[in-house]
Amino acid sequence: MDPQARRRACVEFRAKLSRDTGVNLTAAVCESLLSVKITLEDGGEEVTLRTDPGRVYRYLGEAIADQRIPLVIPDRLKVAWYCFRETAEVYTHPAGMRRLADCYYTGQGVTKDPAQAAVWSQKAADLGDAASKHTLGALFVHGDAQAGVMKDAARGCALLREAVEQGYGLALYKVARCYLKGEGVEKDAAHAVNLLRQVIDQEDDTKSDAEIALAVCYMEGNGVEADTVQAAVWCQNAVTSGSEYAFSNLAIIRRCHFCGSTPARQLCDRCLKVRYCDRQCQLAHRNRDTDPHKGPCKEHCRRAAEAGGASTSARQ
Repeated sequence: MDPQARRRACVEFRAKLSRDTGVNLTAAVCESLLSVKITLEDGGEEVTLRTDPGRVYRYLGEAIADQRIPLVIPDRLKVAWYCFRETAEVYTHPAGMRRLADCYYTGQGVTKDPAQAAVWSQKAADLGDAASKHTLGALFVHGDAQAGVMKDAARGCALLREAVEQGYGLALYKVARCYLKGEGVEKDAAHAVNLLRQVIDQEDDTKSDAEIALAVCYMEGNGVEADTVQAAVWCQNAVTSGSEYAFSNLAIIRRCHFCGSTPARQLCDRCLKVRYCDRQCQLAHRNRDTDPHKGPCKEHCRRAAEAGGASTSARQ
């Protein structure tokens, strides 16, 4: 590219940035931001401006916000917000719209404004951005007065499922929660448990949350057979995955089912599913007048015997 044309473009960028944000960058910094070196076929190099202005602004915004550019930039987050705004408003790039929404959600580089954030999330979602569908879906599931989003769990869950179908794995945990609580869909705890297992297999940022939720399902017998041993295993897995919240849940899971003391290290010696302080608490819980353990214990043992018989038949 002609050096004069490159300088002219950098001057225009610098002037527009100063006019819109009050941030004044040096000519050298502007040229460094906008220029890229291209290796020619003969081994030489040519300095030119980045192509596709929409992508350029998004790239600059992300690089500046994440401090991936080794330059001292005054009001770094404000410059990043400006770049995202240009990408979103002028060039209608959905990824830029999503990053602009993030700025308004968190107040990075601009005054925090949940309503504006929701507007840009909706625009990006309308253009098919899966991450924005995830964000917007979560807003609709619970509603957010500050963002001006009325609760519409059915619409929210539909957006979350669309994000999953597009390969956005982080939305799967929220879909599982919808089925677990019956938010926007018919409650189906067994299906929710299957989804939670898929979330755990993904090994993403929602893994520990899914492990805690699965532990609670085992603790309450929700979608699976109640099993405090499995509940403790999954909660311990969440602790291993780095969840501080899991520590408090682990204490609850390990409590005695009769007196509530913790930790209760002894299992029911028949079904091996429920924890007690000692034999005395076990017998008291088994035979008490209200909600005794006797019935569930027999049912646990019956199912275990049937499962054992089926396994033996299969081996024979």
